[in-house]
Amino acid sequence: MGCVKDLQVEKILKFYKYIDVDIRMVSEWLEQYELGYNPLGAISYNGMPKCTNLSDCTTILAIKLAEANTKENIDTLKKRITELQKLKWEIFNEISTLTPIHKTIVSEFYIRGHRWKYIAEQINYSVRQSKNIRHVALKDLGTRFAKNKYILSSMIVDEILK
Repeated sequence: MGCVKDLQVEKILKFYKYIDVDIRMVSEWLEQYELGYNPLGAISYNGMPKCTNLSDCTTILAIKLAEANTKENIDTLKKRITELQKLKWEIFNEISTLTPIHKTIVSEFYIRGHRWKYIAEQINYSVRQSKNIRHVALKDLGTRFAKNKYILSSMIVDEILK
C-alpha cells in the first residue's frame, strides 16, 4: 500500500494537536444551530388563514427551505464531530504502537510543542540524534498511517493534506 510521506505525517500530527479545539468549535456551532431549529415547525390550527397569495406562499416556502438547510447543517456538524473523534482515536492508536523513544519524540515535539533542546535533554540524546530519531519515527508512522483504512479514507485528512 506504500507509505504516507513525512511531510504528510507531520501535517497530520500538527492537526492532531488541535482536534479538541476543532471539536469544541464545531460543537458551539452545532449548539447555535440547534437553538434556532424547531423540528416540529409551526402549529397548524383549523380555521387559520391559508396561503392565499403569492407572497404568503413564498414566505412559507422560504421558511421550509431554511428549516431544511438548518437540519442539513446540524447533520453535517454532528458527522464532523464524530469523524474528528474517530480520527483522533486512530492517530492516537498509531502513535501508541511506536517504540518508546519514537513515541516520546513524536509526543513531545508535535503534541506538546517542546523545543529540541528540551526533548534531547529528556531522552539523553543530542539534538541532532533526536532529530534523526524523529525522521525514523515519521517514516514508521507513515507506514502505519498508510495501512490504517480509516486515516486513509478520512475526508478531514484530505482537507489537512491539501
